[in-house]
Parts: sequence; C-alpha cells; structure tokens
Amino acid sequence: MVPTEAAVPLQNQSEILRPLPDFPDDIWSDHFDFFSQDQQVYDMYAKEIKMLKEEVRNMLLATENTITEKLSLIDIVQRLGISYHYGAEIANLVEKTFKVYANTKEYPDDLLSVALHFRLFRQHGFNISESIFYQFVETDGKFKESLSTDIKGLLSLYEAAQVRTHKDIILEEALAFAEANLKHVASYTSHSLAKQVNYTLKQALHKCIPRIEARHYISVYEEDECRNQLLLKFAKLDYNLLQMLYKQELSEIIRWGNESEIVSKLPYSRARLVESYFYGLGMFFEPQHSLGRIISAKTTALLTAIDDTYDSYGTLDELITFTDAIERWDAKEIDRLSICMRASYLALLNVSDGVDNELTAQQRSYASDKYKDEWKQYARSSYIEALWFIPRELPAFPDYLSNGLVTSLCYLLIPTALLAMECATEDVYDWLSNYPKILVSLAKICRLTNDIGSYEREKQYRGTGIECYMKHYNVSELEAKKKFADIAEAAWKDINEEFLKLSTTIPTEILERFLNLARIVNVFYKQGVDGFTNPHNVVEPHIIDLLRDPINF
Repeated sequence: MVPTEAAVPLQNQSEILRPLPDFPDDIWSDHFDFFSQDQQVYDMYAKEIKMLKEEVRNMLLATENTITEKLSLIDIVQRLGISYHYGAEIANLVEKTFKVYANTKEYPDDLLSVALHFRLFRQHGFNISESIFYQFVETDGKFKESLSTDIKGLLSLYEAAQVRTHKDIILEEALAFAEANLKHVASYTSHSLAKQVNYTLKQALHKCIPRIEARHYISVYEEDECRNQLLLKFAKLDYNLLQMLYKQELSEIIRWGNESEIVSKLPYSRARLVESYFYGLGMFFEPQHSLGRIISAKTTALLTAIDDTYDSYGTLDELITFTDAIERWDAKEIDRLSICMRASYLALLNVSDGVDNELTAQQRSYASDKYKDEWKQYARSSYIEALWFIPRELPAFPDYLSNGLVTSLCYLLIPTALLAMECATEDVYDWLSNYPKILVSLAKICRLTNDIGSYEREKQYRGTGIECYMKHYNVSELEAKKKFADIAEAAWKDINEEFLKLSTTIPTEILERFLNLARIVNVFYKQGVDGFTNPHNVVEPHIIDLLRDPINF
C-alpha cells in the first residue's frame, strides 16, 4: 500500500508532513474481547486428562518396547503437543537410548527409523554423528537411488536435515535428495501421502511453532490407521483445555491494551494485540508459563507501537527527545513528548513497574535491570536507524547489520521471555549480556527475514536494509534478497550447533526460547511475506485454530 503524506498538528508547532503507511486494520476487532469460561467443561476435561496422563506414562515406560518403538512413541507424543507432561521421563529415555547407541554403534537399517533417531537425539541436545547415514550413501557421496521411492523415509530424512550444522556435509546432500524426490511426489495429487508431503515441504517440523504442529499433527494422526485412540483423545482434551487458558490470557491482553490506550491514542501504529499474544504463545505454550506469555505479549505490543513511532511517524527532532526519555526512564519526561508518543511511553513504564515488582519479590532484580537496559539499547539503535533511513542516507551494509541486530528485537525479546523463568539465574543473564553466538544468530534470522518481508512496504517511505546491501555490494534487489535468505539459513545452522554445545551448561528450557523465537519469525515471515503486518492468509488461520476454534471429538 502506498503511504500518504499527512499533515499532523503538533503542540505549538507548525504542521509536520509525515509518511503514514496505510497499515491494514486489525482483522480481529471484537473477536476476543471477552471470554467466559465454562467451568463445568474445564473441570470435566481436567478430570479425564488426569486419568489418561497416567496411562500414557505407562506406555512411555513400558519395558517390552524396542528402542525404535520407544523413540517413535516419544516422537508422536511430542508432535501431539503433550510431551510437556512427561519432560523428565522423556529426557531420561532419550539419554538412555543415546548411551546404548554410543556403546554398541548398532543402528536400524531403514531410513525412516535412522532419520527419526538422529533428529530426536539432536533435538534433545545429543550430538549424534551424521555418519549414522553412511549406510544409505554411495561411494560418490550421493544417496542411493533406490531410496527415492521410500516416501516415509524421505519425509523423515527431510525433517532430520533441518537440525544440521555447518559440519554436516552428508545432511546437505540429504536435504537436496529428499527435497527433490518429495517435490516429485507432491506433483501427483492422487498419491496417498501427497498432502503430508506438501505440508512438510512448506513447513518443516523443526522450524514450526510447537502449538501449530500439535494442531496439525492431531488431524494427521486421526487419519493414521495405526493410531492409538487413547493418545488421540488425550491430545484433543489437552489442546482444548489449554486453549481455554489462552483465551483467558488473550482477553487480559486486550483489556490491558484498551486501558493503556496504546491502540486508541496511536492511530499511526499497527493494532496487533492478538498477533502480539500469538508471539508470546509461540515462545511458551505450556500452562505453567502463563506469566511469560503475558509479559512477552505486552512487550511485543509495545515494541510494535514504538517501532512504528521510529519507522513511520516521528521526526528526527521528536525521536531524539523520545530516545532520551527512554534513556532517562522517568515519568517526569512525559511533558517533553509529542502527544501521540505519550501513551506508549507511559505503557512502557507501567509494564516495567509490574516486572520490577514481580522480580523484586523473587529476588531477581538483575532480570528487570536487563529488561530496561535492552529497551534503552533498542531505542538508541532505532534512532540511529532513523538518522539513516528517514533522509535515505544509506550506511554501509556492515554498519546497518551491526545496528540492525539490535532493532531486530531479539536482544530484548529473549531476556523478556526469561523474566518469568526461575531457571534464568543471574549467571544466565550475565551470559546473555555478552551476546553469545546463539543470540546473534537468532538476531540475524529475525533481522534479515523481516527485511525481506517488509521491503515492498518500507521502501515506499524510508530506506531499507536491502537497499543498503544493494548499494554496498552493487547487486540487484533479487540478489540482495537471496543473500539475506542465505545468511538466515546459515544462522539456523549456527543455532543448531550452539544448541548442541550449550545443552550441558545452559538449561534446555532456556535454549528452547531461542529456537521458538526463530520459529515464530519463520511462520510470520514465510516466503517473503510480512505476516505480522498483513496477517491475512499467513497467521490468520493459525490464530483461528489455536485461539478461537476448539478441536471436535
């Protein structure tokens, strides 16, 4: 959409011309304003889940199952979204199985099982070697052509290749081999697995938001002739029970948004409260992380308002005052601000006060200090970006990227996600303050993927990162976009590698937040589309599935 030049009166100043992008309206309006929980239904679901939970636990711990049967069951339980009930049991089972393989070196001989084992071990932090795939490779390094018709094996191989690192040469070949043959199958719509193949090629498991995968896999598993009805019923009940909790939380976020006036008093900004909550849900889906979802949702909504202030509303004079006010972090600064900037500034201070109170009671004030520090750094970097992009004075690309990693929001969203996690100790926050490779890699994914998705809109009224790259390296728009996608894909490998390295020193529960934020970005900005700004047909179906419509029995 083409932005309009709007004349906006400002206190005691002449009219100022502003480039106001024509953002799409909030598509949810009153859909989620109010939720009244049916306590009788909730209690009934909770009672049934309690009984089924123990039966599934017994299935997981059954001693008569083979290793492959155990890992296959773990995979099903994880994909159905109910593995959080058995975190310790599953971790113990995967570790024991890995040790057996490490000692015996005896692996299955079918592609489906080998790829499944490899993926599960890597996802649980065990650095199993890619040599497990040697048995399927010819002397020239190519996968055996006889495997090209093993569709279930290829699907498993494709998913396994998503957890590859830079050192995994065979898995690069595995990805190319699996993808080429799966695309061939997908072209035959009559094939029994065509639907599943098409979905996998569009959304790999490793890069999918866990709750989206749960909703999808429940429907897939329901059509599986070998399905276990007990597992299926448990997954449906649990999904619907958690959805009730999400609806309550979302109602709270919308009420907060209305009371803080960050939507009504910021007409130039995107109204994305529902999408902001979806970000929080993407970071954590488990019921015990309610506070984490709410804080993450409020922070994402604030970031949207403040990001739009820097990117598409404020003048440089207003923005330097706004940046200084955030640096000072004091309600007394309010009178210096443009009227439209006051609501977001006050909302920021109020959210921060709530965080302070919560964490002071937990004796974790170091976490709230980090929260404020990252907000200040974000504001400074956003102002630097405005200095470049409002007058379209494009910097060298390395300078843009260095600053853009901060404005990617990851340096703020990860500490925010950890605020409500007691395992995020002062040592963890000290580690974060050194900007470890896993955080920098995540920021690259967020920055460059966002830049591709938002380019067509933003180039109409400001400078862009893609234009910086085009100018710096004298390349075309298409070449710049491809390079951004390549850098982001390489950063995924870095995250996978760092996940394996760090799993012995940093709690897995914390490392999962890095993966989940990368997954959120992958879903929102899939195929070069900005699904946050334009949620139609991108995240809209997922929001309906996860937050509005329960699963039918």
